[in-house]
Amino acid sequence: MPELISWGPFAIQIGLLAVIAAVMTAIFAVRWLSRTHGAPAKEAAELLQNAAFIAFVIWKFGHVLFAPSVVWNRPLALMMMNGGTREAGLAITAAVLYLILKLRRSSVPARLFLDLMSFGAVAAVIVYAAIDWKYGRATTLPWGLVLNDPEYRYHPVSAYTVMVAAIVALFMWIRRKSLGTGELFRVAAMYMGLGMLAVSFADVPQRSVMLLSAFQWQTLVLAGAGIIFSYSMHNKAEGR
Repeated sequence: MPELISWGPFAIQIGLLAVIAAVMTAIFAVRWLSRTHGAPAKEAAELLQNAAFIAFVIWKFGHVLFAPSVVWNRPLALMMMNGGTREAGLAITAAVLYLILKLRRSSVPARLFLDLMSFGAVAAVIVYAAIDWKYGRATTLPWGLVLNDPEYRYHPVSAYTVMVAAIVALFMWIRRKSLGTGELFRVAAMYMGLGMLAVSFADVPQRSVMLLSAFQWQTLVLAGAGIIFSYSMHNKAEGR
């Protein structure tokens, strides 16, 4: 897949387009879901929108913090360079800190916030994976994708990701009336975690830590959070 999309004199990197589209989709999805759930839901949507904007700006321009000389040596490169893993970690940290500070002063219930955040995140995953196409391990399966040599096929990891996220989004849509109970977060965490763990085995092998890659451990933590949350919801329903 080409790294740039060109239209006349304009060009944009695929990765940057995917991030922008994913962020905009998440904001739209959260605002759409919150529109009929009163002031707390609208406040939560506003906080999530601000956090997404903060994360995007830091991810996009975070490299300036580690190499400030780029500002005066190559100022035009600021628009072409995207953040990497380091900048992504910094962006997530900043967004989380912002949300923690704001939520402590707000009247937004935690379960409502988690439900809205989960809905937006799943929508963002669908859009990002659909735009920034990714291939995985070589395969002999008939739906494997051919890149250059027709003798070799590769797992369409992005297609698997879209399928998993779309199924989870459907489950969340069916349960949308339970917004504010934590049910949407439970569904997203548990099924996205397990689904993406399955997808990871078709991806290009990564360095493992205790038999699993860092991404696979992250998916297990996510699924575990959903399972623990399910248990807590069950106990609450039982009055324990």
